[in-house]
Amino acid sequence: MNGLKRLKQRLLPRTLFARSLVILAAPIFLLQVIVAFIFFDRHWDAMSDKLVNALAGEIVMLTERITETKSAVTLNRILTQSRRSLDLDVTVKNDAETVKKTELSFQTFKWFSIAQKLHTRLRRTLGRPFIIRPYDRDKVFEIVVAIEGGKAIHFLCPDRRIYSPTTYIFVLWLMGSAALLFGISMVFMRNQIRPIMRLAVAAEKFGKGQDVPDFKPVGAHEVRQASRAFLEMKERLKRQMEQRTAMLSGVSHDLRTPLTRMKLELAMSKDRQGAENLRQDIDEMEKMIEGYLTFAKGENDEAPEMTDLRTVLERVIAKAKRQGHVVQDTLPDTRMMIRLRPIAIERAIANVVTNACKYAKNVWISAYEQSEAIEIFVDDDGPGIAKELREEVFRPFFRVEKSRNKKTGGVGLGLSIAQDVVHSHGGEIFLEDSNRGGLRVVIRLPL
Repeated sequence: MNGLKRLKQRLLPRTLFARSLVILAAPIFLLQVIVAFIFFDRHWDAMSDKLVNALAGEIVMLTERITETKSAVTLNRILTQSRRSLDLDVTVKNDAETVKKTELSFQTFKWFSIAQKLHTRLRRTLGRPFIIRPYDRDKVFEIVVAIEGGKAIHFLCPDRRIYSPTTYIFVLWLMGSAALLFGISMVFMRNQIRPIMRLAVAAEKFGKGQDVPDFKPVGAHEVRQASRAFLEMKERLKRQMEQRTAMLSGVSHDLRTPLTRMKLELAMSKDRQGAENLRQDIDEMEKMIEGYLTFAKGENDEAPEMTDLRTVLERVIAKAKRQGHVVQDTLPDTRMMIRLRPIAIERAIANVVTNACKYAKNVWISAYEQSEAIEIFVDDDGPGIAKELREEVFRPFFRVEKSRNKKTGGVGLGLSIAQDVVHSHGGEIFLEDSNRGGLRVVIRLPL
């Protein structure tokens, strides 16, 4: 069952446009097959039988009249009437020896099946040796019948006597109408699918943090309904983000005020040892508040622009080296142009690099441009992260206690912020084992 399902998935087109055309074209093709079968099985056979019977009857009748005629004048009259009235060129020659046996001597005749019917009919009704063979002229074949006295009657018959040219017209009409209907279906379906494509593009842009001000609901009722639902969802998400940012900004402001007062009181305190410990706690609280606010706000206000990602990576690497970390890079010599929010991406990559530098002695950064995306690899030789925890580390405030403790600083938001930024660009970020012995962070950004 699964194999049949996979085969069906492979055979079916992937796009909605192609599948819609298949749905429209399949009934048209089936109808054409049914019509063609009925035509050839009923009309074609019946018509060819009538034509063959008529020609065979004329040949039998003329053969009998010619053999019974003793007068040369009467014979000439019969031959003349056959040309004028029956569309048959009839001659009598002294070459009966050419007809050795009854046979159908040409297999290349384009309507060979009809010629076989004629051969069968004549053999049953004529009662004399005869042959059916091609003739020098195009669209003409010859029937030679042996008679008494060493003579033979030669009948030159045009092809139209045993088949109708309307067959070509019918086939052309059948194929032409199918092509016309299929072309109309293509135009119609393309116009119907275009609004769905616009909706998909708008959703992709919104998912990457880009604005879609020119998007309007168009198309069929169902597509308009989906477009309106998308616009309403977009507005709700924007309001929620604005409300969350405003709330956290207010909370941050309200918390900073008592923290500032506490700092002033600590500055005036005489207990130096206790004041220093409390001052460290206040500084840590301020860092936590800044981290929470930064994570909640994000970088959505920044407008996307064409950016050289190689330059962004060089700035991140230079900053890490200034802080005393050992960072090696493998970057392409050419520019890596991509549309993104440069400040947000730089911050996301910097969080990943900083995280690697905290727990490893050496860090390697490399980037490669593929056909559809740019991939960034950050490798280190640190302790790494267990495979079962590699999804968890992207959760906000999650910390791997065994290998990374609070002495290293931070509030557990570095990778969460990086993931949020990468996902907002339509990309992906994940962890895997590094060939350097530690952890590898892979960032893939679509072009």
